[in-house]
Amino acid sequence: MKNRITTRMEQLKAKDGKSLSVVIMIGDPDIDTTFELMKIAVDVGVDVFEIGIPISNPFLDSDVMRDSMGRAIEYSSDYAIYLETLSKLRETFPEVAFEVMIYHETVMNIGLNRFCDSLIESQMDSVLVADGVFEGTQLLKELDKKLLPENIYPIRFVPQSYNPKQLEDLKQNANGFVIVQTKTNEEGLRDKILDENKQTLEEIRNSGILLPLIFAYGIKTPADVRKCISLGADGVLIGTILLDTTYRRSRREYKALLNQLREATAPL
Repeated sequence: MKNRITTRMEQLKAKDGKSLSVVIMIGDPDIDTTFELMKIAVDVGVDVFEIGIPISNPFLDSDVMRDSMGRAIEYSSDYAIYLETLSKLRETFPEVAFEVMIYHETVMNIGLNRFCDSLIESQMDSVLVADGVFEGTQLLKELDKKLLPENIYPIRFVPQSYNPKQLEDLKQNANGFVIVQTKTNEEGLRDKILDENKQTLEEIRNSGILLPLIFAYGIKTPADVRKCISLGADGVLIGTILLDTTYRRSRREYKALLNQLREATAPL
């Protein structure tokens, strides 16, 4: 069976579409809510679901993400529950493209072999180790070795300040898509999507990478989505604003925001 991410990206490319990926945190604030939010987003037509497994110190992520993970850990600190939920998500949503997001420390706490076995058993499509690019090449090599034969993609992440040597790994080993972190301004903030992000995409593409390039971080509004696409992104990954909306606002408002973000990715 072809990887669901590859299938979806090929479908989008055929009609000049751009992908919408969203973050859903397992267990925030409970497992029933996880499935409720999934159902809403599936009905809206989200392309890829980044399913978060929490950690107490998500140092790469926003305060909103930290709070979301904190609520999940308050619900349960037993990682067996999170791994079991992956299987239940697949049973409930057999056609959905899933990317599991996790930190390196959590992988090690679970155990690399056990974690990979769980991804295989639950038929996940991909995994992003959020801080994997900062852990050296060995972790990604081990994930590639264990997961690629099972048609599960260890997703590559390009931080805003990346080592050009990373491009060689992208050419040789990246699959599905590449997540690209948007740039901050001089104050270290992402108040808007900067034009300088276009240069990053061009550098990556000029190195010979043909996979879809997905912008993430600081994307909050439909206007932000359209700006990312105008700069050349093949899609967007959105987390913070959606996690905040699910916590503070109604399900109707959550669905309305998803619809607006979905519409923003449509061809003009």
